[in-house]
Amino acid sequence: MSVDNRFVTNIRTERGIIVDWIIKLLIGLAIVGVIGFDAASILVNSFTLDSGADDIAISVSTGITGGNKNQFTDLEIYDLAVTALQDPDNGVSNAKVVKEGTGIDPQTGEVTVKLRRTASTVIVKHIGAIKHWAVSTAESSSTTQ
Repeated sequence: MSVDNRFVTNIRTERGIIVDWIIKLLIGLAIVGVIGFDAASILVNSFTLDSGADDIAISVSTGITGGNKNQFTDLEIYDLAVTALQDPDNGVSNAKVVKEGTGIDPQTGEVTVKLRRTASTVIVKHIGAIKHWAVSTAESSSTTQ
């Protein structure tokens, strides 16, 4: 009893097709996974930074409530925002306070805080043309009492 050579060749060909298909599927899933991770990281960065800017603005505005709101300069508000940002419980790690856009309106007493942070991405941070997609900026205001 001999095995037909065509049968063995067909099995090897089918095996090669299946392995080739599995490899293509795994590569496709890996690419989709990396793109999904980067997109999720950028979205989470944007939403948490926006929420964190609200918290920092409220923290700064409540910190100056006791004093005369007209006596604070934009630089002092910036320093207060930087100090509030250093609190590890604020939920805004790795963010930076932007000087331009952070300050106080002396007439209304409205404190404005502007934060910037770069998302942790796998691919986006390495491609110069889209690197700016990973950088989020959030601005929030809070009125002093």
